[in-house]
Amino acid sequence: MGDELRLDAHPVTNWLLLGAAPDSTLAVDELLDRGVTHVLDCRTPRRVPPPASVRTGLVWCSAPTADDGASRGTDWYTACVTFAALAARENSARLYVHCAAGVNRSPAAAYAILRSRGWAASAARARILTSRVQARPRYFEDAELCLAELGLAEQERP
Repeated sequence: MGDELRLDAHPVTNWLLLGAAPDSTLAVDELLDRGVTHVLDCRTPRRVPPPASVRTGLVWCSAPTADDGASRGTDWYTACVTFAALAARENSARLYVHCAAGVNRSPAAAYAILRSRGWAASAARARILTSRVQARPRYFEDAELCLAELGLAEQERP
């Protein structure tokens, strides 16, 4: 048990946490201890179901995408935003968004979620990058373009 991975997560808001994959029972226990009720997994599909996908007390959603530098596409952002909206309907919900390392894909999903909930682009970017210092804004511009196409976020004026 000493070799089990601990949770690598950072709160972005009181209902949104961002981080790396919770790939051990210890990490999933920590999610539950933090009050997480919903998990958005942004990694490519796994051969073996991840621990969070089969844990009682967690609603798990896979929104798979590769970390390849290409556009995530409107369908991916829609899936992320839709799942977050589903979670937000519950009064005591807390959403954990993760990819493998919590550096590129999950920060993009968290950014899209905040933007779709009315956050200004600059505020969403700053909150994510200060909450999780290892996060990179690799796909934030892509998120902006896709959210604009979907009509899910107003564009900031310079």
